[in-house]
Amino acid sequence: IGRVTRIRVATYNILMGGRRGAVVHDVVRRLDADVQLVNESPKQPLLWKRRCRALAERWQMRYVAGGRPAGSNMVVVGPRVAVKSSGAERLKQPLFQPRRGIAWAQLRVEGRLIGAVSCHLSLDRERRLREVQRVIEVASTLRGPVVVAGDLNEPPRGPSWQRLRDAGFVDHGDNTWETFPAEDPRTRIDALLVRGTTATVLSHGDPGLPDQLLRAASDHRPLSAEIELL
Repeated sequence: IGRVTRIRVATYNILMGGRRGAVVHDVVRRLDADVQLVNESPKQPLLWKRRCRALAERWQMRYVAGGRPAGSNMVVVGPRVAVKSSGAERLKQPLFQPRRGIAWAQLRVEGRLIGAVSCHLSLDRERRLREVQRVIEVASTLRGPVVVAGDLNEPPRGPSWQRLRDAGFVDHGDNTWETFPAEDPRTRIDALLVRGTTATVLSHGDPGLPDQLLRAASDHRPLSAEIELL
């Protein structure tokens, strides 16, 4: 029987670059993820990369990809994770609409490949469907099991989730862990889906952090998954 590798992947909308400061940094450190996918990372012109890197350092992780060129999505990793390649893409939006985009990385952990894609879809239903199709296209370029995660801005019955499921991504979550709004969660609009026969999802959803901390840190709650790579 071959050796297996267990990793933790998490996704979190940190609210406007982590504007609530110490509490949001505390949450991310406590998530203790090997691969941390982020929505609403810093996007300020000229300053975004420095601020993204500073966040990663504060979380005791390494910045991989994202920020302003990714529509404020970001990928950061822990010390166990090697980065083979990465990328970012901004998704065009109508004037005065929030920035949207995709950040992705081809990663290796203990010799095993895994892909990761962070996305934050539009509030508009038709744009979400176009955007999620691009997310799927990007994910198809990555090798090994692939995680797609982020703020989809619709619940699991929505068409963007269905498009991902149709593309082979599996939602291992359920409504026992709702993510929005953080103070009184009533819906699950943040997703972490996995595709690949060599990945087994051991747990998914509640990261086990104090309720009071999650209420204070952001307007979303994070979710995490323990994944075994064969």
